[in-house]
Amino acid sequence: MTDKLYGVICDNTGFLVFLDHAPDSEAACRLATREGTRWGALGSFKRSLMGAPKGDGRSWLELSVYDVTGVLESDLDPIPDDESLMCAMDEENFAARFIAEQLS
Repeated sequence: MTDKLYGVICDNTGFLVFLDHAPDSEAACRLATREGTRWGALGSFKRSLMGAPKGDGRSWLELSVYDVTGVLESDLDPIPDDESLMCAMDEENFAARFIAEQLS
Protein backbone atom coordinates (compact mmCIF):
# COMPACT_ATOMS: atom_id res chain seq x y z
CA MET A 1 0.00 0.00 0.00
CA THR A 2 1.37 3.39 -0.98
CA ASP A 3 1.14 6.29 1.43
CA LYS A 4 -1.17 9.10 0.42
CA LEU A 5 -0.34 12.79 0.58
CA TYR A 6 -2.17 14.49 3.46
CA GLY A 7 -2.55 18.11 4.46
CA VAL A 8 -3.33 18.76 8.12
CA ILE A 9 -4.83 22.04 9.30
CA CYS A 10 -4.88 23.05 12.96
CA ASP A 11 -8.49 24.11 13.52
CA ASN A 12 -7.46 26.17 16.57
CA THR A 13 -5.23 28.46 14.48
CA GLY A 14 -6.46 27.86 10.93
CA PHE A 15 -2.89 27.18 9.78
CA LEU A 16 -1.59 24.35 7.65
CA VAL A 17 0.81 22.37 9.87
CA PHE A 18 1.64 19.31 7.75
CA LEU A 19 1.82 18.46 4.07
CA ASP A 20 3.47 15.10 3.52
CA HIS A 21 2.94 11.39 2.94
CA ALA A 22 1.43 9.15 5.62
CA PRO A 23 -0.20 5.71 5.70
CA ASP A 24 -3.53 7.11 6.93
CA SER A 25 -5.17 10.26 8.29
CA GLU A 26 -4.49 9.48 11.97
CA ALA A 27 -0.80 8.86 11.23
CA ALA A 28 -0.74 12.25 9.48
CA CYS A 29 -1.97 13.85 12.74
CA ARG A 30 0.76 12.11 14.72
CA LEU A 31 3.40 13.22 12.23
CA ALA A 32 2.06 16.79 12.25
CA THR A 33 2.50 16.96 16.03
CA ARG A 34 5.77 15.03 16.37
CA GLU A 35 7.62 18.05 17.80
CA GLY A 36 6.66 17.96 21.47
CA THR A 37 7.83 21.51 22.11
CA ARG A 38 5.42 22.80 19.51
CA TRP A 39 2.22 21.31 20.89
CA GLY A 40 3.16 20.01 24.34
CA ALA A 41 2.23 16.51 25.47
CA LEU A 42 -0.89 15.19 23.76
CA GLY A 43 -3.28 12.39 24.57
CA SER A 44 -4.27 9.89 21.91
CA PHE A 45 -6.00 11.13 18.78
CA LYS A 46 -9.71 10.40 18.46
CA ARG A 47 -11.96 10.90 15.45
CA SER A 48 -14.28 13.83 16.01
CA LEU A 49 -17.39 14.76 14.10
CA MET A 50 -18.46 17.57 16.41
CA GLY A 51 -15.12 19.10 17.42
CA ALA A 52 -13.67 19.25 20.90
CA PRO A 53 -15.93 18.88 23.94
CA LYS A 54 -17.07 22.24 25.29
CA GLY A 55 -16.99 23.24 28.92
CA ASP A 56 -15.07 20.23 30.21
CA GLY A 57 -12.19 22.39 31.50
CA ARG A 58 -9.61 20.60 29.37
CA SER A 59 -7.54 21.94 26.47
CA TRP A 60 -7.91 20.25 23.09
CA LEU A 61 -5.94 20.27 19.86
CA GLU A 62 -8.25 19.96 16.86
CA LEU A 63 -6.91 18.89 13.46
CA SER A 64 -8.65 18.56 10.09
CA VAL A 65 -7.04 16.18 7.60
CA TYR A 66 -7.30 16.38 3.81
CA ASP A 67 -6.23 13.77 1.26
CA VAL A 68 -4.49 15.93 -1.33
CA THR A 69 -2.90 13.09 -3.31
CA GLY A 70 -2.53 14.28 -6.90
CA VAL A 71 -3.61 17.82 -5.95
CA LEU A 72 -0.52 19.16 -4.16
CA GLU A 73 3.16 18.29 -3.82
CA SER A 74 4.77 17.25 -0.54
CA ASP A 75 6.26 20.09 1.52
CA LEU A 76 8.03 19.28 4.80
CA ASP A 77 7.92 22.92 5.90
CA PRO A 78 4.73 24.43 4.46
CA ILE A 79 4.02 28.12 4.87
CA PRO A 80 1.30 28.08 7.56
CA ASP A 81 -1.12 30.46 5.84
CA ASP A 82 -0.26 29.93 2.15
CA GLU A 83 -3.55 30.76 0.44
CA SER A 84 -2.96 28.53 -2.59
CA LEU A 85 -2.35 25.51 -0.34
CA MET A 86 -5.35 26.28 1.83
CA CYS A 87 -7.64 26.63 -1.20
CA ALA A 88 -6.63 23.17 -2.41
CA MET A 89 -8.07 21.67 0.79
CA ASP A 90 -11.83 21.66 0.51
CA GLU A 91 -14.87 19.44 1.15
CA GLU A 92 -14.01 17.23 -1.83
CA ASN A 93 -10.75 16.01 -0.30
CA PHE A 94 -11.68 16.19 3.41
CA ALA A 95 -10.56 12.94 5.05
CA ALA A 96 -11.23 13.23 8.79
CA ARG A 97 -11.23 15.43 11.86
CA PHE A 98 -9.33 14.45 14.99
CA ILE A 99 -8.97 15.79 18.52
CA ALA A 100 -6.31 15.14 21.14
CA GLU A 101 -6.23 16.42 24.69
CA GLN A 102 -3.34 18.79 25.40
CA LEU A 103 -1.81 17.47 28.61
CA SER A 104 0.77 20.18 29.21
